[in-house]
Amino acid sequence: MSTLVELFRKATSQTELKSRIVVRDGDTKWTLAELDTMSEKLAKHFVEKYGAKRGDCIGIYMNKCALYALAYTAILKAGCAYLPLDVFYPQPLLIDIIKEIKPVVICATADIADQLSGIFFYLAPMYVFSSSLPNPSHSIKLPEVGPDDRAYIVYSSGTTGKPKGIECPHRGAAFSYEYRFVKYPYVENEREACNVFFVWELFRPILQGVEMYVIPDSVIYDLPQLCRFLSSNKITRMMFTPSLLEAVLDTHSEEAIRSTFRTFRTILLCGEVVTYSLLKRILDALPKVEILNLYSISECHDVSYSNLTEVFYTQPSRKYAPVGKVIPGVRVVVIDVSEGLKEVPMGVPGEIFVGGPALAIGYINRPELNRQRFITVPDELKDQLGERLYRTGDWGYLLPNSVLEICGRCDTMVKIRGYSIEILAVEAVILELPYVKTCVVISVGAEGEDKQLAAYVVLKENITRKQMRADLKKQLPFYMVPSYFVYLPSLPVVPASSKVDKKALPPVDLQKDAVEASALPKTLTEERLAKVWAEVLSRTVIDIQESFFDLGGHSLAAARLLHKIEEEFGVQLSMRELFATPTVSSLARRIDHKDDSDNFEHVDLAQQVNIHDFKDNVMDLHLRAFWCSADLDRSFSRDIVLLTGVTGFIGSHIIVKLLLTTEMRIICLIRESAGVTTYSRLIDSIEKIGMMTNTLSDLIKSRVKIISGDVALLRLGLSEEEYLFLTYEVDTVIHAAAYVNLIFPYQALHGANVLGTRNILDFCQQNKVKPLYYLSTGAVIPSNLKDVVEDTENDDVQGKLMNGYAQTKWVAEKLVLNSQVRGLPTVIFRLGNQAASMSTGVWNKQDFIYLLIFCSIQSKMTPDVDWVVEFTPVDFTASFITQILTKSFRASMGKIFHLTNSKGPNWRQIAIWINDFGIPMRLVPLQQWIDLISTSEGAEYQQMHKLLQVMVKDDTFFTTQSTYKRRNTEKTLKNMGSTYPVVTKRNATVGKVCLVTGASTGIGEAIVRELALNGYMKVVFCARRRAKLMELVSKLEAEGYISSNLLPVECDITQMSDVQFLVSRAVETYGTIDVLVNNAGCMYYEMMKNGPTKEWNLQIDVNCRGTMNCIGAVIPYMIKAGSGHIVNITSDAGKRGFAGLAVYSGTKFFIEGMSQALRLEMVEHGIRVTNVQPGDVETELASYSTDKEACAKYDVAKAGHPILSPSDVARAVLYALFIIAHSAGTNAPTTLRAVFSTKRVSAQTSTERCLSVLLTVPFYRN
Repeated sequence: MSTLVELFRKATSQTELKSRIVVRDGDTKWTLAELDTMSEKLAKHFVEKYGAKRGDCIGIYMNKCALYALAYTAILKAGCAYLPLDVFYPQPLLIDIIKEIKPVVICATADIADQLSGIFFYLAPMYVFSSSLPNPSHSIKLPEVGPDDRAYIVYSSGTTGKPKGIECPHRGAAFSYEYRFVKYPYVENEREACNVFFVWELFRPILQGVEMYVIPDSVIYDLPQLCRFLSSNKITRMMFTPSLLEAVLDTHSEEAIRSTFRTFRTILLCGEVVTYSLLKRILDALPKVEILNLYSISECHDVSYSNLTEVFYTQPSRKYAPVGKVIPGVRVVVIDVSEGLKEVPMGVPGEIFVGGPALAIGYINRPELNRQRFITVPDELKDQLGERLYRTGDWGYLLPNSVLEICGRCDTMVKIRGYSIEILAVEAVILELPYVKTCVVISVGAEGEDKQLAAYVVLKENITRKQMRADLKKQLPFYMVPSYFVYLPSLPVVPASSKVDKKALPPVDLQKDAVEASALPKTLTEERLAKVWAEVLSRTVIDIQESFFDLGGHSLAAARLLHKIEEEFGVQLSMRELFATPTVSSLARRIDHKDDSDNFEHVDLAQQVNIHDFKDNVMDLHLRAFWCSADLDRSFSRDIVLLTGVTGFIGSHIIVKLLLTTEMRIICLIRESAGVTTYSRLIDSIEKIGMMTNTLSDLIKSRVKIISGDVALLRLGLSEEEYLFLTYEVDTVIHAAAYVNLIFPYQALHGANVLGTRNILDFCQQNKVKPLYYLSTGAVIPSNLKDVVEDTENDDVQGKLMNGYAQTKWVAEKLVLNSQVRGLPTVIFRLGNQAASMSTGVWNKQDFIYLLIFCSIQSKMTPDVDWVVEFTPVDFTASFITQILTKSFRASMGKIFHLTNSKGPNWRQIAIWINDFGIPMRLVPLQQWIDLISTSEGAEYQQMHKLLQVMVKDDTFFTTQSTYKRRNTEKTLKNMGSTYPVVTKRNATVGKVCLVTGASTGIGEAIVRELALNGYMKVVFCARRRAKLMELVSKLEAEGYISSNLLPVECDITQMSDVQFLVSRAVETYGTIDVLVNNAGCMYYEMMKNGPTKEWNLQIDVNCRGTMNCIGAVIPYMIKAGSGHIVNITSDAGKRGFAGLAVYSGTKFFIEGMSQALRLEMVEHGIRVTNVQPGDVETELASYSTDKEACAKYDVAKAGHPILSPSDVARAVLYALFIIAHSAGTNAPTTLRAVFSTKRVSAQTSTERCLSVLLTVPFYRN
């Protein structure tokens, strides 16, 4: 690795370079040989006069000039590090830096030395340049420096707090220079101008014998002078900040720009993110100039380069210009800092860390900051990440071709009302507006709810704030649209860096900069109403023509608003009225009774279809390409699918099914939510349905990509480059996103349901054709129709669809059908009510049927209505859609599938079933039940009451429900070898095979009897005492049980060979094992002080090892069958330890912990795990104890209080099998507790248990 001194001496050793002029500053011009001679003298003078030695530091305090370059070169030759001291630094800062670094000398020019010598004389000596250089002794030898020696110390600008000194080695700059010389070499007659990045750039042309023109400080920010300087000196290359170059473009005509840059060959941009809008302006103005983008940081020098000219003309447009490919040898990793040093996948944004040879040594005297920013990589990650990494604080991502894209600073992320917002992303969208020249966005106000965005905008043409806000709403979610727009003639610039000076921006006028005068309230009602809105929305000023919901209002905010309107005006308004009149202006008229009509709910649905339809989309070429691909019989199971609505009830089941049964990679489009990450929203939705497992978590990490967006926004709320990338990347689309609300009117649901579908259709037709699998609803069919088939025309619906959800979904479905006619491959699924999953029993808590059953169970009353209840298990729906997607492409294209169950049970029959579960249920007239619900407290009652108000006017609601034929669905199911789930009551345990351990006496014997006689099961039961087993067989035969359904097997469960023989006998005899009841166990009262004893080992062997042996032997058969139930008889000693039973308690705690983990592992296999925890039971178990002291002190069974009988526990086991068939769900009850009672213990059903069981496994049959 070279040093800067070596590179300079290498240049001076080349005869052809020595005579070249390399420094020009006004009338001053030096050749390379002259600079070499002068710098040699000055370097030796530093050594001789000031005692400079290798590793010391020498300051440079002067304006940009030729002498600066001389001092710079001499300091490096003296083996020292140069310290640039900016003339713009305030005096206190200069003093602090000099005190911290203690330079051996400070170089200055005479004009500055005269002014400041009084400051420095007691801190450090000064060398003042004069007309001649000193003549040091010839005997002075200059030191040799190495690549790791420090070459310079620079101080950051320090926007907050104390600026920090960065200590950098020779090898960083030398490495970067050598790369640039090869990648972007100079050509003949190059002339490079330097000022803004002076200390970084001045040496580079010198080392190649190229003229370096010093731009005076008085010229760089006087833009007319700067342009004259560049033109008159025929400059060919220069590095700008994007802000400085943009300012030049803003202040000069096209002709002046062409004249200024007529000799330019290359412009390098550095220091700020380059937007595509600025890049387009530059290339339009300077088409013959090569535009390069450099990503360089003080702490790690050059990181990457990009030829923006090539990028612009060869790659799709995007918000930000890439900073190019990472320099070979530099290590860049993008890390999710929330998960330690975890590298994110390609294309996923995160914080950028840099490693490699150009890293700085560190910060001067800042050990804590060094630990935070210069990360020592753990040993186990060094092969992957290198020894050290610098944490840049920049936010961006790496593309698969190693191109790096910077999206902004981590510190430009602000949180407003719970939403994380990248300010640069907002700026980029504003800059795309055709009437905007430039802009900067900042956050104003205190942290929390008062914080808002303000955009400072320079316009090309006059435009109102209202129009700009309207244009932004089409592309940005409401929380990213600035509240204030400040119009300026130009943006202020910081002289020292040429970046936008945000501190010089004028303060926001909270009224004028929010809305135009014409949009302010004009009537007293509007003024009062606007104040209420401002309070609810946390805004200062309200545009009376803006929609409440466009300003960030949501359903909870709307409820608060309606409450405050009632307080302020004494007027009760419904949510539907607010959605229909969502502006201050229209709502004020309604309050003032100036608009009394109720026609606000009328929507011309056919006209809505016409407005949003894609009439002119031509897909011929893309369609031919698609069908050619389809004809190749490619495997759709390996496609990349875009899935919307994944956080909803059906969407979360679909993603689980896709992950577990296909190899598809899934891109999930998820809306941002305040205070919650999109990843957390996905995980939460899967956890809510009881399906999250470690396996599924791993599949999500490996095959799911989450993108923040919104189907209701243009380009799905994505940046141009993200959207374009997806249009090529995605193969298939499942559109499950919808706003399901049976109360809100059309206007409230239009965005998500109509615009969302329109935008998805547009996406499917962009670039390559993507088949669309669209989830519609049976609600698009008007009421009171019978046996509607899928292909029936459904155009006559005006005035017949009575809620906004049905209306928006009808319009959306029509848009899909129209696109289908034009050639887009589509499949439509009309879904009915989605009931709980057959595997988990988890319901959608907002579902009408769920709420109806819930409220009925809670109130012990239910409406007496003649109603055929329509519902389909959600996991069946998800499975059917997945099968169509992967295995029935050709046969399903262009079809509609009804996933509705018109042959469901009558509501009165369901009431009988609930009675059968032990919950008394009284049938009452509908109105009586509605009155009861309206006066009951609780969230479920309130939600039910709202639905009843809107949906159920009288009994006819239940008798006029349309019914559906499933011709397409049934035909497809037949081809799949499957059938539609039918709801019917049947005993869940009849004919099942159950294996019971420890069955010779006591609890085990009682369990065998209960399962055989009352559960009608085939029972395999085992114990060590064969005689006891045969005795039990005789008793059961005497009671009329069929002996062929009983299989006694002698077995010691602590011996794995015995257990394997037991299981093989069961499978050979009955073909499977459906249920395992781990009952075998032993218990001894013992004092720990009296141990260890053989009873300790026996309890551990039987209770722990024996249970594990049985589970391990049975599970493979259950997994193969895709179902099963494991019931472990534990104890209340597994909840809390009991004195005298320490070892026994420990074994039961072990079973409880093991069961919790096993339950999570088994849920994906459909295997349920339930623990039954008895208290004291009347058995001979305790009689085997030999520790008399422990028995006397702790055996409370002898105290005479009531205890449980074995049959109590046996009934609890049958209850677990019959009632809690859903217990594999992570949110479901998984433990039964039999407690002390003077009465016989009976199964106590709960609302949740009944709901989960009622319509799941025991009652669905395929």
